[in-house]
Amino acid sequence: MKNVLLGGVLAGVVLFIWGAVAHMLLPLGNMGMRELPHATSVTYALDLALEGPGLYVFPWMDEDDMSREAWAEWESDYRDGPVGMILYRPEGGDPMDARLFMVQALTDLTAGLIAAALLYFTALGFVGRLLFVTAMGVFSWLTSSIPWWNWYGFPGEMTIAAGIEMIVGWFLAGLVLAALAGR
Repeated sequence: MKNVLLGGVLAGVVLFIWGAVAHMLLPLGNMGMRELPHATSVTYALDLALEGPGLYVFPWMDEDDMSREAWAEWESDYRDGPVGMILYRPEGGDPMDARLFMVQALTDLTAGLIAAALLYFTALGFVGRLLFVTAMGVFSWLTSSIPWWNWYGFPGEMTIAAGIEMIVGWFLAGLVLAALAGR
């Protein structure tokens, strides 16, 4: 059990370090993103139009009014475009706030411990454990990033970058877990 805890913690550390490398030293963190043209004018208009922080979606479907007419109007607006989302936070903040790093570190540590616990219940050898953990990265990409690309139009480059980050990260964590977290 000690190896499971050690492996889980070390896997979380590996995930955290890989995430930092992927976002700060490699182009993965910005793939699929573009500069907002006329940012000053656009953000001024957003400040006037939006009521506060949130994820704003357009065209909006009012789920309280699902009449055929309302559905047809929404569908027509969607087909005609534009279609999009705006993640809006009117207040700025420190992009390198320690709280952001702490949340990421705790998330990665928890994920590493979950992977180690799952491996504990297998009877796989080193390669099997490595493939099992790497498959967790593939699974997480397929069930999170691909639907965002498919349903919401997230850029393909961003989706591929997320896949690289998740799969490589879980492969590296898998190397640690395959060595430490087996029975």
